[in-house]
Amino acid sequence: MIHKMRKSIFWGFCALLLTPVFHNCSTEFEMNAENLNVPIAYCILNSADSFQYVRLQKTYLVDQAALETPPHPDSMIFPGEVVISIERWQDGKPVETVLFQPVTDIPKDTGFFPTDNHILYRAKLKVQPMQKYRIYIYIGDKEKVMYAETNTIGRLTVVDPLDIPQRKISLTTGTNYISRWQPVQNAGIYQVALRFNYKETKDGVTELRYFDWPQGYTKPSSAIDFLSSEISGARFMHLLAENIPVDPGVVREVESFDFAILSGGMELRYYIESTAPSEGALLEKPVYSNITNGVGLFSTISRVDVTGLPASSVTIDSIAYSPFTRELNFLDHTGDRDSTNRF
Repeated sequence: MIHKMRKSIFWGFCALLLTPVFHNCSTEFEMNAENLNVPIAYCILNSADSFQYVRLQKTYLVDQAALETPPHPDSMIFPGEVVISIERWQDGKPVETVLFQPVTDIPKDTGFFPTDNHILYRAKLKVQPMQKYRIYIYIGDKEKVMYAETNTIGRLTVVDPLDIPQRKISLTTGTNYISRWQPVQNAGIYQVALRFNYKETKDGVTELRYFDWPQGYTKPSSAIDFLSSEISGARFMHLLAENIPVDPGVVREVESFDFAILSGGMELRYYIESTAPSEGALLEKPVYSNITNGVGLFSTISRVDVTGLPASSVTIDSIAYSPFTRELNFLDHTGDRDSTNRF
């Protein structure tokens, strides 16, 4: 899905104080310079969330020893005063300002986290479409202000799928599904994510489970009414076989499909492109950053969820009897399982 970063930023300095700070600002840093402690900040404004988040830390060198024995928190976190805030601007002036507070109770994703007290900064903020937002971070230890701005994107309108009673999803080895939406102002990239929901019963106990499948990125096209993402039915069947374990003692039932359609700002597009694998083995691309006096990313996303769409009878039967998924013990659309049936 369009990256798992979620954060936000801004420090309320007066214009007089900001002027000399930005006069000599720079986005150029030598990341591996000894003891430089470059500040890194990530904030993705999410219009679908009532809270926004910021991640702030220092750069530090990672070697094998650091992976086995995590560095001391002081090597990642700035001591002393940190003030983070964000502004919404209209007609050349700020019309809304929020301050962020540090929190440590946000569940961490899987992966490498050098500290147990993983600090994020959080503020209650409902992001408005088609607005300019500015973020500031004051770090007292370094006596500097980090700064960035972004323009939020317009409202995302989904054309297909729609949450209507007669809508059923067909996704089989011979049938692809095409999701469609209207282009959004200020958007630089799009992504569709599919969730397949199913029930699993074993020893009389039934549990709800799901399988997530993010699709590839779609970029805006000029002079076009609709954008689309085609989901491969054949690939879907293969992925179910690869990700759902075979268990003869389990009976499974198809529940529904959920769709998440996301649009991201231009900064997010540049960041994703800069972190994509290079075509040549020896080519090294600089990672995109739009943070002044530091590195990182400040951008925006918009999201529409269409949930609980039933699968067509053909899709249910294909999952039950296709050669790729037959051993997963899914029931067919009649709630039965005919061992002589073959697709």
